[in-house]
Amino acid sequence: MAIIEPFALTIAFVLSYIFEYIYSYGYSIVLLTILINIVIFPLTLRQTRSTKRMQDAQPELQKLQKQHRDNKEELNKAVAELYKEKGINPLGCILPLIVQMPVWFALFRVLREPLVFLPNQSSLASYLSAPKPPSFYMMDLQTPPSLVAGSLVDKAPYLFLILLVVLSALYQQTQITKKNNKPDSAQAKQMQTIGKVMPLFFGFISWSLPTGLVIYFLTGNIFRIGQQALIVNLDNKEDKKKEEVGKKEEKDPNTSLEQNYEEEKKNSRKNRKKRKRRK
Repeated sequence: MAIIEPFALTIAFVLSYIFEYIYSYGYSIVLLTILINIVIFPLTLRQTRSTKRMQDAQPELQKLQKQHRDNKEELNKAVAELYKEKGINPLGCILPLIVQMPVWFALFRVLREPLVFLPNQSSLASYLSAPKPPSFYMMDLQTPPSLVAGSLVDKAPYLFLILLVVLSALYQQTQITKKNNKPDSAQAKQMQTIGKVMPLFFGFISWSLPTGLVIYFLTGNIFRIGQQALIVNLDNKEDKKKEEVGKKEEKDPNTSLEQNYEEEKKNSRKNRKKRKRRK
């Protein structure tokens, strides 16, 4: 694919550049993954917040379903308005995956044919052209787990790696959706189904992909788990602050008016002082 080649050349160059400093093929892939996830962080942020908002909007969605149970058109309009009001993007959960797909294909090509894309005089090209393939925790990163020869003991590291990919992906999906274990809306059920299927899908395809790409999947999952935990924690703190402010205003509605009045007083005093100084 001609479209993938520029991505493959760029990834190969960055990978070889990282390798010059740490001299480890596996950890070079790990650092490359972290770098890519930092670049796409704005998309991850939108994805996490959109998913969280959809979970928080479930009670309102259920009310809309009861109100418009006999009119699907009105229900769809009401749901669309609710999504717009809450800032929910139903496609936001898969957008980072779509953006990363060219990277996956490019990294697949680089790992399968590294000497084609790596700079000829790079240390990584010399490292990978050695007669004995370099290993990373007893794994050949250029070989798919399905093609590993030998006994079950020889395949154990590869199987364990795939298991970690599936488990980390499952945890990443449930990290936000755990508040709503029994969704009633069709959209929430669809999201929950996708959340269960995608980790298994990644585990399935990892069996026939170069092990280095599986390292990419695992590192990306772990990194996004940390990102999501940070985002959810910050958003929860903001929500608590808003709730506390709302409760204070409900208890004493005149408080906010008094505060505004005091601020206006201070501003007017400052303006008077400035005028006197000018005179």
